[in-house]
Amino acid sequence: MRAMVLEHYNSDLMQRVVEDPEPSDLDIVIAVRACGICHTDVKIVTGQLPASIILPHIPGHEIAGEVVEVGRGVKDIHVGDKGVVYCLVTCGTCELCRTGRENLCFSIRRLGFELPGGFADLVRLPAANFCVFESDIPFEQMAILPDAVATPFHAMEKLARLGMGQRVLIVGIGGLGIHAVQIAVKKGAEVIAADINDSALDLARTFGAAWRINTAKEVPLEKIREISHGGGVDLVIDGVGRRETVEWSLRALKKGGHFIAMGYDPVNPVPFPMLDMHNNEWTIHGTKASTRQELKAVIHAVERGQIRPVISRRIPFESVNEGLALIRKGEAQGRTVLVKDA
Repeated sequence: MRAMVLEHYNSDLMQRVVEDPEPSDLDIVIAVRACGICHTDVKIVTGQLPASIILPHIPGHEIAGEVVEVGRGVKDIHVGDKGVVYCLVTCGTCELCRTGRENLCFSIRRLGFELPGGFADLVRLPAANFCVFESDIPFEQMAILPDAVATPFHAMEKLARLGMGQRVLIVGIGGLGIHAVQIAVKKGAEVIAADINDSALDLARTFGAAWRINTAKEVPLEKIREISHGGGVDLVIDGVGRRETVEWSLRALKKGGHFIAMGYDPVNPVPFPMLDMHNNEWTIHGTKASTRQELKAVIHAVERGQIRPVISRRIPFESVNEGLALIRKGEAQGRTVLVKDA
């Protein structure tokens, strides 16, 4: 099969012919029809996540496709089925898996990280990780659900328990942020969208963001205090995760508010003001992907038209390096997706 392979950090992925994967008893093999590209893939290619990657490596963790082969022990999935891939391969037996926190499994491995990913013609995965869908929604829209949509869904549904009438600040209206806007609006929250790009903010407005702040042109904390009459916001969803956003967005919280770090910078750690956290009883959470059941809930929401996956660019398989370059430059609103035969 063809695969786009990372052979050296900070270099282009190379198209190679590699051995076709074969399923074990409880595995399936799918033909990849679409695979999202996100900023995490840039971090992988630039060597920022070396503990998770063994070179040569095939990235790609937002995958949708069709089943082409099933293992002997697989009973509920058949050749020709269409589906979305839950990229976290978990043990199913540890304390975290047994208590509904499989996204934090002690033995976790991930397609596109520790395991070969979707920048290839074929991918092998456990049958239990394949979430079948029957709608005619294009593969490229379904492919981005496991990360770009399910991650903010998990953050607001399970961690923050965002409620109607609450005010949420979403920092960074990229692939994660634009779907966070949609989910928050559907929950009845009042959304403040913050970004340095006017076109991203315009997109947020089309999905119901009540206020938009260009942080390159305005002082964001002053604007938020004006919007909230000095009270602050109930929830911050930070899709950037750098010091320059955290320093002001954390202080936008009201007393007892909730901050969720959706983006992260693995090279430059972000300090937190411990005295302010103490005095205000702020809750700070990380968020890691979602559970399988949450992904299935997201799939159903998309099929019912409650969430619209936002694709900024569809590019052919062999142009993955172009897609990575666009993301690195910050020139993509929504997701960039590799599409077979695009």
